Amino acid sequence: MKQKLFLPTLLLCISVSLSAQTEYKMPRLRISTSGGLGYLIASGQKDISGVVNNDAINKANRDLRLATNLNGDAYYLFEAGWGPGIKYLFQRTSGEANNVIVDINDDAHYMVTDIWEKDYINFVGPSLFGYSPVGSSNNLFLTSSLSVGYAWLRSEVSALNQNVLVTGGNFGMNAEMGLDYLFTPRFGIGVNLGYLMSYFSKVKMTNGINTQEQTLDKDSHYNASNIHSSVGLRYYINR
Repeated sequence: MKQKLFLPTLLLCISVSLSAQTEYKMPRLRISTSGGLGYLIASGQKDISGVVNNDAINKANRDLRLATNLNGDAYYLFEAGWGPGIKYLFQRTSGEANNVIVDINDDAHYMVTDIWEKDYINFVGPSLFGYSPVGSSNNLFLTSSLSVGYAWLRSEVSALNQNVLVTGGNFGMNAEMGLDYLFTPRFGIGVNLGYLMSYFSKVKMTNGINTQEQTLDKDSHYNASNIHSSVGLRYYINR
């Protein structure tokens, strides 16, 4: 799917502790796992040369903008309200267009084909985490994180009776803000709102027989950047 690169529209920052002085006994280690949904900010190419019924392609592009994600992280926390750690995020999108009519430019014939695409992103990198207790109950925390790492792309495409695997890699960034609520001193749930910035300008394509590397032009970069929300489990150790 050809996509245009857009500037990020969401600015998320690290929130350091609101106060270095606190009466609470702060945790030393935080582990979390979450899952949720995302929405890609890039748009697909609306009209493809040779395709007669572009409505089917437009629907597939809309489906490709909806992502499911899983993520996990672990942080060592200091009493000052921040800590270093590591972040992992997995993202999946897919789209399908059936009975696409293609003009093969011989002034006599058309081809009817099914097209589908499945895209997978894996992101991992070091991360900086900020947290601050909310109120006096010591079971609600405002959190934020900023991660800079590497992202891998795997795209499986089927079109015109051919299957193609597209792979690539590039540096990326993920920023999140959220709330953690603890049911016990160690265990709770949390909600996050985040932004993943990742795009790919160099890819490798193979159909199982031939393999070629390609540098995409600016208007054809694969842009996996998206806004995402998630809900998951939180585990605090040494409170």
